[in-house]
Amino acid sequence: MTILTVPGGKIEGRAETGYLSFLSVPYAAPVTPARRFLAPQPVEPWQGIRDATQLGPVCPQIATYGPVGRGATSSLAHGIDFLTLNIRTPSLDGRAPVLVWVHGGGYAVGSANEPILQSGAFAASGVVEVSVNYRLGALGFLHVPGQPDNRGLLDLLAALAWVRDNIASFGGDPDRVTFAGRSAGGFAIAAVMAMRGARGLFSRAMPQSGASTAIASMDDAEKLTTRMCSALGTDHAGLLNAPLQDLLIAQRDLCNESYEHHDYSRDGSAAMLGVPFVPIVDGVSLPEHPETAAAAGRVAQVPMMIGCTTAEYLTHSSILPADLDYADAASLLHERVLPMGWTGAGIVERYRTALPQHSPHGIWRAVAGDLVFQNPASRFARLCSAHQPVWKYLYGPLAPDEGGAPHGAEVGAVWYRDGMDLSQQPQRQRITDPVFAESVHDIWRAFIAGDASPHDWPRFRPEAPNVLRIAESDITITPDPFAERVELWQTR
Repeated sequence: MTILTVPGGKIEGRAETGYLSFLSVPYAAPVTPARRFLAPQPVEPWQGIRDATQLGPVCPQIATYGPVGRGATSSLAHGIDFLTLNIRTPSLDGRAPVLVWVHGGGYAVGSANEPILQSGAFAASGVVEVSVNYRLGALGFLHVPGQPDNRGLLDLLAALAWVRDNIASFGGDPDRVTFAGRSAGGFAIAAVMAMRGARGLFSRAMPQSGASTAIASMDDAEKLTTRMCSALGTDHAGLLNAPLQDLLIAQRDLCNESYEHHDYSRDGSAAMLGVPFVPIVDGVSLPEHPETAAAAGRVAQVPMMIGCTTAEYLTHSSILPADLDYADAASLLHERVLPMGWTGAGIVERYRTALPQHSPHGIWRAVAGDLVFQNPASRFARLCSAHQPVWKYLYGPLAPDEGGAPHGAEVGAVWYRDGMDLSQQPQRQRITDPVFAESVHDIWRAFIAGDASPHDWPRFRPEAPNVLRIAESDITITPDPFAERVELWQTR
C-alpha cells in the first residue's frame, strides 16, 4: 500500500500491474442538502488514513434519455461524497503528462467510476490519468435564483485546480494537463474553455464527440426552472429544500419529456438535443457562448484535438419506426431544427438533394448527427483554428445510409490496455482487434504527451479541412467527408 498526503489528510492507494491507483479522492466537500446548489466547497479534513483503494459513490441519478441514456446510466451506489477523482499514475516520481477525463451521459447520468474507464490504460502508457465525478442534472445545471449557475462546470474547475496544486505528488506535471471528455464530457470541455476561471488550468484540450451544442440562454434556463417548480409543486424557494428523490424523479421526467417530445417554444435551443440540464450563458461563470468566444479568440488558447465517429446517430435511430418515410423524418426533426432557422421539411429536402441515396432513416441520422455532433465539431474546429493549433479526427468506417461507427464506439480502443480484462468493456464498445486498439490508444497518448503524431497528422485548416481517418482498415489523412455539410445549414 502507498500513503500520500493531500488536502484533507492522508490517503492510501494500491499498486496495480504497471501503475499505482488512488480512487475516489475528494477534490471538494460532500454535496450535503445544504450545499446542493452552492459552488463547490473546500475539502473537509478527515481523521486517520482514508481508503483510496476502492471506488466510492457517484452522483445520484435515475435512468433517462431512452436506450442511449439507459446504457450510460450508472448502476453504482449513489451518495453525497462524490466530488472525487480517480487517479492512476505510472510512478510517484518524475513529471509525467496528465489526462483529466470528463465522462458523458447527457449531463444527467454516468460517472467516472464506470468499468470502461478503470483499465488504467493511460497510466500503463506513461500518463497520469485522472477521471472526474461532478454534479449532474438539476444539482449541476438547474438555474436556482440566488444560487450560482453552472455548478457542474464549477465542479470541473475545482477539480482542475486540485490537479494543478496536487498532481506533482502523484508524479504528474501540472504544466502538461490535457482536459478531455466524450459526449456531454466533450460539450463540457468546450464550455469550460470559454470560462474565465479556466485560464491556466490545462495546456491541451480534447472535446470528443461533442463541442458547443448544449448551451442554454438565461431565458431557456428560467423556463426550465418553471417546469421544475411545476413538477415539484413548489416555488423557487422550495427548490432549495426539495427531497433529493423528488428532485431526481422530476429531473428524470423533464429529461424524458424533452428527449421524447422536442419543443422549441418550451426548451429553446435545448430542443436540438433534447437535453434540458445544460450549461447556461449567465454572464458570470460562462460569459458567452463558446462559439462566440472561439471566434474572438477568447477560449483557452491551447492546442486542441477534436473529432467524432462516422455514425454518431446510428444507435439513437433504433427508436425510429421501421416504416419511417421522409415526411415522418421531417416531422420528427422539425422542432429540433427550428433553433437553427430551419423547418423539418426544409432541411430534409436539402439533405435529400445532397444525399440522394439515403433512405428516410439515413436522412434522419444525417440531419440529427450533423445537428448535434458533426457540425458543432466542425464549426468549433474552424473557429478555434484561427487562433490556436487544432487537429481533427474521424473515427470508424464510412458506410452507406449513414452507417459506420456509432456514438461512443471509439472509447473501448482509446482506453484499451494490453492484457486488460475485456469483460470490463460494454459489448457495444468491446474491441475486436487489439493491434488496431493499441494504435488508437497511441494516437490519444501522443497528443496528451505532446509527442509528434505517429501518422504525420497535419493541423486542421478551414481551407483544407483534412482529418485523421481512423478505421481498422487504415489510418490515414483524408479530406473531412463531413466538412461541407456545415454549408447545408446556411439559410437560403
